[in-house]
Amino acid sequence: ENNNRLTYFLAWESLAEREAKWTAFVTDPVWHRARDESERDGQIVANISSQLLTPTAFSSVK
Repeated sequence: ENNNRLTYFLAWESLAEREAKWTAFVTDPVWHRARDESERDGQIVANISSQLLTPTAFSSVK
């Protein structure tokens, strides 16, 4: 098993904004072409996990 992992964080003003922007991203034809080209020699992403986090009271991410 390979333990390579990429983690990144995105900030949204609301869940509605997240849904709208995520839908636009996953339906973007430019993204589809880039993804298809990057996977020409085989799949490079085996698993995607999405988590929604809420900043704590002391977080600087507010």
